[in-house]
Amino acid sequence: MGRRMFINVNRLCALVLLGTIAYNEYFAYYFSYSSWASIPSETCSLLFYADPQLQGYNGEPPGLLGTIQRWDSDRYLKSVYSWMSYKYPHSTPVFLGDLLDEGSEATDDEYKDYAKRFFNVFPPLSTAERIFTPGDNDVGGEGGDLITLKKLDRFRHNFGANKLFYSPCSFLDVFPVSRLTEHGSLNITSKIEHLTRKKTVVVISHVPVLPLNGRFAERVMTDLNPDIIFSAHDHRGSLFTGSRKSLNHEKKMEFFSAKNDITPVKIQTRHMNLDGTVEMAENMSEIVVPTCSYRMGVQEMGVGLAVFSKSGDLVYSNLWVPARFPLLYLYLASVLSIFILILVSKCLTFRKTRRRPPPPGINYGNYELLKLATHEI
Repeated sequence: MGRRMFINVNRLCALVLLGTIAYNEYFAYYFSYSSWASIPSETCSLLFYADPQLQGYNGEPPGLLGTIQRWDSDRYLKSVYSWMSYKYPHSTPVFLGDLLDEGSEATDDEYKDYAKRFFNVFPPLSTAERIFTPGDNDVGGEGGDLITLKKLDRFRHNFGANKLFYSPCSFLDVFPVSRLTEHGSLNITSKIEHLTRKKTVVVISHVPVLPLNGRFAERVMTDLNPDIIFSAHDHRGSLFTGSRKSLNHEKKMEFFSAKNDITPVKIQTRHMNLDGTVEMAENMSEIVVPTCSYRMGVQEMGVGLAVFSKSGDLVYSNLWVPARFPLLYLYLASVLSIFILILVSKCLTFRKTRRRPPPPGINYGNYELLKLATHEI
């Protein structure tokens, strides 16, 4: 007679659940982490977070479902930020706008609570200054959602006043601009006097700047003439390249994809002449960084890493992060598997009880009554 295999269903269910949690909350991120680019020494690096858009209270379902959705979205962003901060502790974090999903339409109390949640998800780092630039979801400016001075002041009060420019390292300057407004430190004209061609000039904007399709883009190129532009807003990442002299005509657009990633991309923003003078590269590039939130309707999320050398060379990489919905489906499959295991175990136990013969000398009918009475007692 063959030996029967004994399976402890409770331990098996616990193993399935713990294994799912371990993979979803650690190993999935670790596998992405192990593929991220490294940073050479004597370089300056920027870490771009595009469109985190912390979910608000009005656009989500009411009650428990909305609470769970906000909680999971916040936790996902916090995990991404934690792994990035661990991998690149000395990189300067740059938030390219749309920090909040309902910031522009929120009440003052709601906005204050959103900002508190934001800094819980993205806590400050002691090693590097962080750069925040507003997006249309933060201060308005898109469609019928008008931008106002009150919204701008509220953003500055909660996320800090923007500077005219930032200097993450000795050979790099970052200039925030905005299609939405030129109020205060976002005014392009006020930045001109701070330009120096001895440094690499980086322009950051929430809404893409190029191609040349309006007065704003022309002013950025004429007045600031940056070495490189970084933007967000589109949720899907892309690389725009064109001739610096004729961006309207000679241009090329390449979209980023985790499956066929064209990064790391090396861009020579300038070159040194024999006489020691610096000359801008003939081509101009703008990099649109993919969103870091899984709630933006795209399948691929990532963070942008830009590494600059003193010579002006730039290496840009997309740091892809795990897609959240497949992990949530894995949680669902795990719960269903546990439910089925428990159900099958209960059915087998019931069948064994029904098939167990009565003790010798006891009438079967009386034995059934005895079992029923014992159970009731």
